[in-house]
Amino acid sequence: MLTPGRPRGERGLPWIASSSKDSEIHRLRGLVAALGAVTEHPGTTQSFIEYALEKAVEITRATGGVVLLDGADAGLSIACAMGQMAKLDVDDYNGGATLARACLESGVLLRSDATATDERIRGGARRRQSLHSLIAAPMRYGDSVLGVLEVCSSVTHAFDDIDAQAIGLMGNATGGALGRQLALEENARLLRRLHDVLLDTQATAQMYQSAASLDALTGLPNRSAFEAQLEAVCSAHMGQPHRFGLLFIDLDDFKDVNDTYGHAMGDQVLRATAAALRETLRDTDVVARLGGDEFVVLLSSLRDADRDVRSVADAVEDELARPRVVNGVRLRIKCSVGWVIHDGEAHASDVMQAADARMYEQKRARRQR
Repeated sequence: MLTPGRPRGERGLPWIASSSKDSEIHRLRGLVAALGAVTEHPGTTQSFIEYALEKAVEITRATGGVVLLDGADAGLSIACAMGQMAKLDVDDYNGGATLARACLESGVLLRSDATATDERIRGGARRRQSLHSLIAAPMRYGDSVLGVLEVCSSVTHAFDDIDAQAIGLMGNATGGALGRQLALEENARLLRRLHDVLLDTQATAQMYQSAASLDALTGLPNRSAFEAQLEAVCSAHMGQPHRFGLLFIDLDDFKDVNDTYGHAMGDQVLRATAAALRETLRDTDVVARLGGDEFVVLLSSLRDADRDVRSVADAVEDELARPRVVNGVRLRIKCSVGWVIHDGEAHASDVMQAADARMYEQKRARRQR
Protein backbone atom coordinates (compact mmCIF):
# COMPACT_ATOMS: atom_id res chain seq x y z
CA MET A 1 0.00 0.00 0.00
CA LEU A 2 1.36 3.38 -0.99
CA THR A 3 1.84 6.09 1.56
CA PRO A 4 -0.67 8.89 0.94
CA GLY A 5 0.76 12.13 -0.39
CA ARG A 6 3.89 10.64 -2.00
CA PRO A 7 4.19 11.05 -5.80
CA ARG A 8 4.79 8.05 -7.99
CA GLY A 9 7.85 7.58 -10.15
CA GLU A 10 7.79 6.50 -13.79
CA ARG A 11 5.50 3.57 -14.76
CA GLY A 12 3.76 3.84 -11.45
CA LEU A 13 6.77 2.77 -9.34
CA PRO A 14 7.26 5.06 -6.36
CA TRP A 15 10.54 7.04 -5.96
CA ILE A 16 12.55 5.27 -8.67
CA ALA A 17 12.91 8.32 -10.91
CA SER A 18 13.26 10.60 -7.91
CA SER A 19 15.98 8.44 -6.32
CA SER A 20 17.92 8.31 -9.59
CA LYS A 21 17.69 12.08 -9.89
CA ASP A 22 18.84 12.56 -6.30
CA SER A 23 21.78 10.23 -6.95
CA GLU A 24 22.88 12.22 -9.98
CA ILE A 25 22.59 15.48 -8.08
CA HIS A 26 24.61 14.00 -5.24
CA ARG A 27 27.32 12.85 -7.66
CA LEU A 28 27.44 16.24 -9.39
CA ARG A 29 27.76 17.99 -6.05
CA GLY A 30 30.60 15.64 -5.17
CA LEU A 31 32.22 16.47 -8.51
CA VAL A 32 31.98 20.22 -7.89
CA ALA A 33 33.43 19.81 -4.40
CA ALA A 34 36.27 17.65 -5.72
CA LEU A 35 37.12 20.17 -8.46
CA GLY A 36 37.28 22.95 -5.91
CA ALA A 37 39.46 20.91 -3.56
CA VAL A 38 41.88 20.02 -6.37
CA THR A 39 42.30 23.58 -7.64
CA GLU A 40 42.89 24.92 -4.12
CA HIS A 41 45.15 22.11 -2.89
CA PRO A 42 48.41 23.48 -1.40
CA GLY A 43 51.75 21.71 -1.29
CA THR A 44 54.28 20.37 -3.74
CA THR A 45 53.61 19.30 -7.32
CA GLN A 46 53.84 15.62 -6.40
CA SER A 47 51.43 15.89 -3.47
CA PHE A 48 49.02 17.82 -5.68
CA ILE A 49 49.11 15.11 -8.39
CA GLU A 50 48.50 12.36 -5.83
CA TYR A 51 45.58 14.28 -4.35
CA ALA A 52 44.00 14.95 -7.76
CA LEU A 53 44.21 11.29 -8.77
CA GLU A 54 42.73 10.18 -5.48
CA LYS A 55 39.76 12.51 -6.01
CA ALA A 56 39.28 11.34 -9.61
CA VAL A 57 39.01 7.73 -8.51
CA GLU A 58 36.84 8.66 -5.54
CA ILE A 59 34.10 10.45 -7.55
CA THR A 60 33.78 7.74 -10.24
CA ARG A 61 33.29 4.00 -10.37
CA ALA A 62 37.00 3.54 -11.03
CA THR A 63 39.08 0.82 -9.41
CA GLY A 64 42.40 2.43 -10.33
CA GLY A 65 43.97 5.46 -11.97
CA VAL A 66 47.15 7.01 -13.25
CA VAL A 67 48.54 10.46 -14.03
CA LEU A 68 50.90 10.44 -17.00
CA LEU A 69 53.11 13.42 -17.90
CA ASP A 70 54.21 14.13 -21.44
CA GLY A 71 57.98 14.08 -21.70
CA ALA A 72 57.99 14.95 -25.44
CA ASP A 73 60.71 12.85 -27.10
CA ALA A 74 61.24 10.89 -23.88
CA GLY A 75 57.60 9.70 -24.00
CA LEU A 76 55.07 9.44 -21.21
CA SER A 77 56.19 9.10 -17.61
CA ILE A 78 54.17 7.92 -14.62
CA ALA A 79 53.74 10.72 -12.10
CA CYS A 80 51.35 8.79 -9.85
CA ALA A 81 49.35 5.54 -10.03
CA MET A 82 46.92 3.74 -7.73
CA GLY A 83 44.72 0.63 -7.60
CA GLN A 84 44.96 -1.70 -10.57
CA MET A 85 47.04 0.74 -12.56
CA ALA A 86 49.75 0.90 -9.90
CA LYS A 87 51.14 -2.37 -11.25
CA LEU A 88 51.64 -1.08 -14.78
CA ASP A 89 55.06 -0.16 -16.10
CA VAL A 90 55.83 2.96 -18.13
CA ASP A 91 56.61 0.70 -21.12
CA ASP A 92 52.98 -0.43 -21.08
CA TYR A 93 52.09 3.12 -22.13
CA ASN A 94 55.00 3.85 -24.45
CA GLY A 95 55.47 0.42 -25.99
CA GLY A 96 52.31 0.19 -28.10
CA ALA A 97 48.84 1.53 -28.82
CA THR A 98 47.08 2.64 -25.64
CA LEU A 99 44.08 4.81 -24.89
CA ALA A 100 46.34 7.22 -22.99
CA ARG A 101 48.59 7.77 -26.00
CA ALA A 102 45.60 8.18 -28.28
CA CYS A 103 44.21 10.77 -25.85
CA LEU A 104 47.52 12.64 -25.74
CA GLU A 105 47.81 12.70 -29.53
CA SER A 106 44.21 13.74 -30.16
CA GLY A 107 43.92 16.10 -27.20
CA VAL A 108 40.34 14.99 -26.49
CA LEU A 109 38.67 12.80 -23.86
CA LEU A 110 38.45 9.11 -24.87
CA ARG A 111 36.38 6.34 -23.32
CA SER A 112 36.48 2.59 -23.80
CA ASP A 113 33.66 0.45 -22.37
CA ALA A 114 35.16 -2.86 -23.54
CA THR A 115 38.91 -2.72 -24.02
CA ALA A 116 39.18 -6.30 -25.29
CA THR A 117 37.47 -5.34 -28.54
CA ASP A 118 38.76 -1.77 -28.79
CA GLU A 119 41.01 -1.34 -31.85
CA ARG A 120 42.72 1.65 -30.29
CA ILE A 121 44.23 -0.52 -27.58
CA ARG A 122 46.82 -3.25 -28.13
CA GLY A 123 49.19 -5.10 -25.89
CA GLY A 124 48.82 -7.51 -22.99
CA ALA A 125 48.59 -5.02 -20.11
CA ARG A 126 44.79 -4.70 -20.31
CA ARG A 127 44.39 -8.47 -19.96
CA ARG A 128 47.04 -8.92 -17.25
CA GLN A 129 45.56 -6.24 -15.02
CA SER A 130 41.89 -6.72 -16.05
CA LEU A 131 41.53 -3.21 -17.39
CA HIS A 132 38.13 -3.70 -19.02
CA SER A 133 36.89 -0.09 -18.94
CA LEU A 134 38.96 3.08 -19.38
CA ILE A 135 38.49 6.83 -19.48
CA ALA A 136 41.44 9.03 -20.54
CA ALA A 137 41.28 12.82 -20.31
CA PRO A 138 43.92 15.33 -21.47
CA MET A 139 45.38 17.62 -18.83
CA ARG A 140 45.38 21.00 -20.54
CA TYR A 141 47.22 24.15 -19.59
CA GLY A 142 46.46 26.87 -22.10
CA ASP A 143 47.19 25.48 -25.55
CA SER A 144 49.44 22.74 -24.21
CA VAL A 145 48.58 19.21 -23.09
CA LEU A 146 50.77 18.40 -20.11
CA GLY A 147 49.72 14.78 -19.85
CA VAL A 148 46.80 12.41 -19.35
CA LEU A 149 44.54 11.54 -16.43
CA GLU A 150 43.27 7.96 -16.90
CA VAL A 151 41.02 5.80 -14.72
CA CYS A 152 40.08 2.14 -15.12
CA SER A 153 37.60 -0.47 -13.96
CA SER A 154 37.81 -4.24 -13.79
CA VAL A 155 34.36 -4.64 -15.40
CA THR A 156 33.09 -3.67 -18.84
CA HIS A 157 30.69 -0.75 -19.27
CA ALA A 158 31.59 0.43 -15.78
CA PHE A 159 31.39 4.14 -16.51
CA ASP A 160 28.48 6.34 -17.50
CA ASP A 161 28.31 9.84 -18.96
CA ILE A 162 28.62 11.49 -15.57
CA ASP A 163 31.87 9.56 -14.94
CA ALA A 164 33.20 10.65 -18.33
CA GLN A 165 32.17 14.24 -17.66
CA ALA A 166 33.77 14.10 -14.23
CA ILE A 167 37.11 12.80 -15.55
CA GLY A 168 37.09 15.36 -18.35
CA LEU A 169 36.57 18.19 -15.90
CA MET A 170 39.12 16.74 -13.49
CA GLY A 171 41.64 16.52 -16.35
CA ASN A 172 41.13 20.18 -17.18
CA ALA A 173 41.29 21.25 -13.53
CA THR A 174 44.37 19.13 -12.89
CA GLY A 175 46.12 20.41 -16.02
CA GLY A 176 45.40 24.03 -15.17
CA ALA A 177 46.47 23.72 -11.56
CA LEU A 178 49.50 21.60 -12.48
CA GLY A 179 50.57 24.12 -15.11
CA ARG A 180 50.34 26.97 -12.62
CA GLN A 181 52.21 24.92 -10.03
CA LEU A 182 54.98 24.08 -12.50
CA ALA A 183 55.14 27.73 -13.57
CA LEU A 184 55.47 28.82 -9.93
CA GLU A 185 58.22 26.27 -9.31
CA GLU A 186 60.04 27.37 -12.47
CA ASN A 187 59.72 30.99 -11.37
CA ALA A 188 61.06 30.00 -7.96
CA ARG A 189 64.04 28.29 -9.62
CA LEU A 190 64.65 31.36 -11.77
CA LEU A 191 64.47 33.58 -8.69
CA ARG A 192 66.92 31.33 -6.85
CA ARG A 193 69.31 31.45 -9.81
CA LEU A 194 68.88 35.22 -10.02
CA HIS A 195 69.53 35.48 -6.28
CA ASP A 196 72.66 33.34 -6.61
CA VAL A 197 73.89 35.49 -9.50
CA LEU A 198 73.16 38.61 -7.45
CA LEU A 199 75.09 37.21 -4.49
CA ASP A 200 78.00 36.34 -6.76
CA THR A 201 77.89 39.82 -8.24
CA GLN A 202 77.78 41.41 -4.80
CA ALA A 203 80.62 39.19 -3.60
CA THR A 204 82.67 40.13 -6.65
CA ALA A 205 81.89 43.81 -6.14
CA GLN A 206 82.81 43.50 -2.47
CA MET A 207 86.03 41.74 -3.41
CA TYR A 208 86.97 44.54 -5.82
CA GLN A 209 85.91 47.16 -3.30
CA SER A 210 87.99 45.49 -0.60
CA ALA A 211 90.93 45.14 -2.96
CA ALA A 212 90.67 48.84 -3.80
CA SER A 213 90.76 49.80 -0.11
CA LEU A 214 93.54 47.43 1.02
CA ASP A 215 97.28 47.57 0.70
CA ALA A 216 98.30 44.65 -1.50
CA LEU A 217 101.55 43.94 0.36
CA THR A 218 100.42 43.97 4.00
CA GLY A 219 96.63 43.56 3.76
CA LEU A 220 96.16 46.70 5.86
CA PRO A 221 93.84 49.55 4.80
CA ASN A 222 95.57 51.81 2.31
CA ARG A 223 95.94 55.59 2.39
CA SER A 224 92.65 56.49 0.68
CA ALA A 225 90.61 54.13 2.88
CA PHE A 226 92.27 55.39 6.05
CA GLU A 227 91.90 59.06 5.16
CA ALA A 228 88.17 58.55 4.47
CA GLN A 229 87.73 56.84 7.83
CA LEU A 230 89.74 59.51 9.64
CA GLU A 231 87.61 62.24 8.05
CA ALA A 232 84.44 60.50 9.23
CA VAL A 233 85.81 60.18 12.78
CA CYS A 234 86.86 63.85 12.85
CA SER A 235 83.37 64.94 11.72
CA ALA A 236 81.73 62.74 14.33
CA HIS A 237 83.88 64.27 17.14
CA MET A 238 83.63 67.93 16.19
CA GLY A 239 83.32 69.88 19.44
CA GLN A 240 84.44 66.83 21.46
CA PRO A 241 88.21 67.09 22.10
CA HIS A 242 90.50 64.35 23.40
CA ARG A 243 88.29 61.50 22.13
CA PHE A 244 90.84 59.91 19.80
CA GLY A 245 94.50 60.12 18.82
CA LEU A 246 96.68 59.37 15.82
CA LEU A 247 100.10 57.71 15.60
CA PHE A 248 102.34 58.35 12.59
CA ILE A 249 105.04 55.65 12.28
CA ASP A 250 108.05 55.74 9.98
CA LEU A 251 110.69 52.99 9.94
CA ASP A 252 114.27 54.09 10.56
CA ASP A 253 117.06 53.15 8.13
CA PHE A 254 114.64 51.18 5.95
CA LYS A 255 116.65 52.09 2.85
CA ASP A 256 119.64 50.32 4.37
CA VAL A 257 117.59 47.12 4.63
CA ASN A 258 116.73 47.26 0.92
CA ASP A 259 120.31 48.10 -0.05
CA THR A 260 121.82 45.37 2.11
CA TYR A 261 119.37 42.49 1.71
CA GLY A 262 117.33 43.41 -1.37
CA HIS A 263 113.77 44.61 -1.90
CA ALA A 264 112.27 41.17 -1.23
CA MET A 265 113.69 41.41 2.28
CA GLY A 266 112.29 44.93 2.55
CA ASP A 267 108.83 43.61 1.70
CA GLN A 268 109.16 40.96 4.41
CA VAL A 269 110.11 43.64 6.95
CA LEU A 270 107.01 45.66 6.02
CA ARG A 271 104.82 42.56 6.45
CA ALA A 272 106.46 41.82 9.82
CA THR A 273 105.82 45.43 10.87
CA ALA A 274 102.12 45.15 9.93
CA ALA A 275 101.79 41.88 11.87
CA ALA A 276 103.50 43.36 14.94
CA LEU A 277 101.23 46.41 14.91
CA ARG A 278 98.10 44.25 14.68
CA GLU A 279 99.29 42.13 17.61
CA THR A 280 100.15 45.14 19.76
CA LEU A 281 97.01 47.22 19.16
CA ARG A 282 93.43 46.66 20.22
CA ASP A 283 90.83 45.30 17.82
CA THR A 284 89.08 48.68 17.93
CA ASP A 285 92.21 50.52 16.78
CA VAL A 286 92.76 51.00 13.05
CA VAL A 287 96.22 50.51 11.57
CA ALA A 288 96.97 51.34 7.94
CA ARG A 289 99.92 51.59 5.57
CA LEU A 290 100.21 54.93 3.82
CA GLY A 291 102.91 53.72 1.45
CA GLY A 292 106.64 53.03 1.53
CA ASP A 293 107.65 52.50 5.16
CA GLU A 294 104.98 54.79 6.65
CA PHE A 295 102.18 53.47 8.87
CA VAL A 296 99.41 55.22 10.82
CA VAL A 297 97.25 54.13 13.74
CA LEU A 298 93.88 55.57 14.77
CA LEU A 299 93.37 55.18 18.52
CA SER A 300 89.74 55.56 19.61
CA SER A 301 87.75 55.29 22.86
CA LEU A 302 90.42 56.97 24.97
CA ARG A 303 89.91 57.54 28.72
CA ASP A 304 93.00 59.62 29.42
CA ALA A 305 94.15 60.76 25.99
CA ASP A 306 97.63 62.06 26.90
CA ARG A 307 98.54 59.01 28.95
CA ASP A 308 96.92 56.43 26.63
CA VAL A 309 98.37 57.71 23.35
CA ARG A 310 101.88 58.09 24.80
CA SER A 311 101.65 54.59 26.31
CA VAL A 312 100.61 53.02 22.99
CA ALA A 313 103.36 54.88 21.12
CA ASP A 314 105.98 53.50 23.55
CA ALA A 315 104.51 49.99 23.26
CA VAL A 316 104.72 50.13 19.45
CA GLU A 317 108.36 51.19 19.53
CA ASP A 318 109.24 48.47 22.04
CA GLU A 319 107.44 45.72 20.11
CA LEU A 320 109.02 46.59 16.78
CA ALA A 321 112.48 46.87 18.35
CA ARG A 322 112.20 43.39 19.83
CA PRO A 323 114.69 41.07 18.05
CA ARG A 324 112.98 38.88 15.46
CA VAL A 325 113.94 36.67 12.53
CA VAL A 326 112.73 37.98 9.19
CA ASN A 327 113.39 35.90 6.12
CA GLY A 328 116.20 34.10 7.92
CA VAL A 329 117.85 37.31 9.21
CA ARG A 330 117.79 38.30 12.87
CA LEU A 331 117.13 42.02 13.22
CA ARG A 332 115.32 44.78 15.08
CA ILE A 333 112.80 47.04 13.35
CA LYS A 334 113.50 50.57 14.54
CA CYS A 335 110.97 53.32 14.04
CA SER A 336 110.06 56.90 14.86
CA VAL A 337 106.55 57.60 16.17
CA GLY A 338 104.77 60.93 16.16
CA TRP A 339 101.41 61.31 17.82
CA VAL A 340 98.67 63.88 18.19
CA ILE A 341 95.36 64.07 20.04
CA HIS A 342 92.34 65.47 18.25
CA ASP A 343 91.34 68.87 19.58
CA GLY A 344 87.70 68.58 18.56
CA GLU A 345 88.14 70.99 15.62
CA ALA A 346 90.84 69.78 13.21
CA HIS A 347 90.01 68.01 9.96
CA ALA A 348 91.65 64.77 8.80
CA SER A 349 94.34 66.48 6.70
CA ASP A 350 95.32 68.73 9.62
CA VAL A 351 95.56 65.77 12.00
CA MET A 352 97.72 63.83 9.53
CA GLN A 353 100.06 66.77 8.95
CA ALA A 354 100.47 67.40 12.67
CA ALA A 355 101.26 63.74 13.38
CA ASP A 356 103.67 63.63 10.44
CA ALA A 357 105.48 66.72 11.69
CA ARG A 358 105.71 65.28 15.21
CA MET A 359 107.14 62.05 13.79
CA TYR A 360 109.93 63.94 11.99
CA GLU A 361 110.74 65.77 15.20
CA GLN A 362 111.17 62.39 16.89
CA LYS A 363 113.32 61.12 14.00
CA ARG A 364 115.62 64.18 14.13
CA ALA A 365 115.95 63.85 17.89
CA ARG A 366 116.80 60.17 17.51
CA ARG A 367 119.52 60.94 14.94
CA GLN A 368 121.01 63.61 17.13
CA ARG A 369 121.16 61.15 20.02
